[in-house]
Amino acid sequence: MSSDCSNFVSLFFYVTSQSSGGSSVGLSHPMDTIKVRLQTGTGYQGAMDCMLKTFQREGLGGFYKGMAFPLAATSVYNSLVFFVYQNFLTSLCGHKDRPDISDIALASMGAGAVSVSIGTPIDLIKIKLQVQTESYKKTVAALQKVGGTAGFLPAENLQMRSKSARNISTSSVAKLANPEVVLTGGAMPVRPNNQLYNGPIRCAFDTVKTNGLSGLYRGAGAMLMRDIPGYVFYFVPYEILMGALTPKDRKATWGETAFHSCLAGGTAGTISWAVTHPCDTIKSRLQADTAGKYRGVIDCVKKSIKHEGSGVFLRGFHVNALRGFPQSAALFFGYEMTMKLFENKKNTPTPVDICY
Repeated sequence: MSSDCSNFVSLFFYVTSQSSGGSSVGLSHPMDTIKVRLQTGTGYQGAMDCMLKTFQREGLGGFYKGMAFPLAATSVYNSLVFFVYQNFLTSLCGHKDRPDISDIALASMGAGAVSVSIGTPIDLIKIKLQVQTESYKKTVAALQKVGGTAGFLPAENLQMRSKSARNISTSSVAKLANPEVVLTGGAMPVRPNNQLYNGPIRCAFDTVKTNGLSGLYRGAGAMLMRDIPGYVFYFVPYEILMGALTPKDRKATWGETAFHSCLAGGTAGTISWAVTHPCDTIKSRLQADTAGKYRGVIDCVKKSIKHEGSGVFLRGFHVNALRGFPQSAALFFGYEMTMKLFENKKNTPTPVDICY
């Protein structure tokens, strides 16, 4: 590929990802929150129960916890995925007229492997905020009422000073009304094993402060296990379906492009997320575990099966598969429609036409 072509493709995929990534995140995030809570929690009887409890305790805002960082980073992430995929595909094609299935699969694997470099920190911060069912402001306010300041609580006379405190153990541990908020003897922070965050910046800062930069990449191995095959089951079905739906003797109309991209993209997303759900569950549990319960992927699998049975890896399966349709439909719809707009407005070939 020429230098001009590479620069054009890079810019093109950045612009298209800007237009489609935001809508993709916005549409799918509420279901993603339910999915993550089902994967990592034990207090829900199913998706509907999780949904009702989230709404009752946290309101509509509870479904959108952790969305800010993925929303801000989606353009960079999607640009990287599409750019790497396209360039791998171009290199593999050589002098072929069109790529075959093996070319698409290999390019997808390359995109999946590279995407982990950006995707892991994004997912980790998102998940830490999604599993946080407490309200930061309300928790701090409750602590201040019993003598604490800025999230710290003095241990002396804790039981006498707070009606919310209960079950004080011999180690002077007490819990507020929400059992996940832990207070310990002495001036200790809220949730010493599961830090309470007031936003993605604080979450990232505390993670790096506690565990270094490597802390942002907890679960990277599980994410590789998910994304390398996951993108194969993402791009291959999409390319096959788009090839079957696109007219061979003329250019597709705007309406056809919109319908075809939504159908092919949504179907590909559902297939990909359904296939990779067990690996996604392992990744979610590792990234939500700030107490150090799991030492790694194998340890997570063993302990999860031991304490919760093998069915734990299918929790949230239906939500994840369902979520994959609107998420991927919006992503590919934005991508294909922006690509068509560039083609018509600029009267220039698309990156696909240039490279093929």
